Amino acid sequence: MDQWATVLFTDESRFSLNTDSRRTFIRREQGTRYLPSNVREVDHYGGGGLMVWAGIMLDGRTPLHVFERGTVTGVRYRDEILEPYVRLFRGAVGPEFI
Repeated sequence: MDQWATVLFTDESRFSLNTDSRRTFIRREQGTRYLPSNVREVDHYGGGGLMVWAGIMLDGRTPLHVFERGTVTGVRYRDEILEPYVRLFRGAVGPEFI
């Protein structure tokens, strides 16, 4: 069991602030497919979202990190996750860190 004390499991998830359903069912009469009342505009590339990150270890967990707006680039991941969270865990564990 001691070997698990050197392991940090992490994961991130993105949550859509809009409906996740890409399908919309509309009951309509035959021949009315393109009437304005039966057409719904969809923004496939926009809409709000929220990305979160967290880690767990044998004796605890990291705080839940919520990414503020924008894209999570490699530099941003390093600055917001690796440096403040993973680096501290690595320092506490020492050379046995996995």
